[in-house]
Amino acid sequence: MALKRCADCGREISDQAMSCPGCGRLLQKRGPAMAASGQWAGQPPYFYEYKSRTILFGLPLIHVILGPSWLVGFRPARGIIAVGNIAIGFAAFGGIAIGLAAFGGISLGLVCMGGMALALLLGAGGIATGYWALGGIAIGVYALGGLGIGAHTLQSDPNMLRILGTLSGRGPS
Repeated sequence: MALKRCADCGREISDQAMSCPGCGRLLQKRGPAMAASGQWAGQPPYFYEYKSRTILFGLPLIHVILGPSWLVGFRPARGIIAVGNIAIGFAAFGGIAIGLAAFGGISLGLVCMGGMALALLLGAGGIATGYWALGGIAIGVYALGGLGIGAHTLQSDPNMLRILGTLSGRGPS
């Protein structure tokens, strides 16, 4: 085993390493096609896939795909509960999450939380849309946020605080 320097961070690493442990730079060409063909032996420790055997509505109960996109590609996790870079399911957790309840960087669905939450009912996040929207920029019928755009906001509806107090169980304010 010989040592060489990483071109990005300058750290000394093994010439047999797949990637630099300091900065993550790929040192050997590997990608989704190579992973699918099984050209390297064993499963890398930074890739994980799990699919439960229980099937509901034609989907696995739980489907998890975790790993860097250069290795996993853009394969979505599809299941009742889906977790992955891209997740599609009734409950979806991921970078891009699509489902009835979606939690992720960009989330789409009925109830969403994330950096950008595009919901039909309740959206909460940096940018949020939905019937009820909570966020830095909130767009909805009831919008609460730094910039609230909607029929009922703190700026346009003096009863908004009373409505929020009733919904939270604290009674009328």
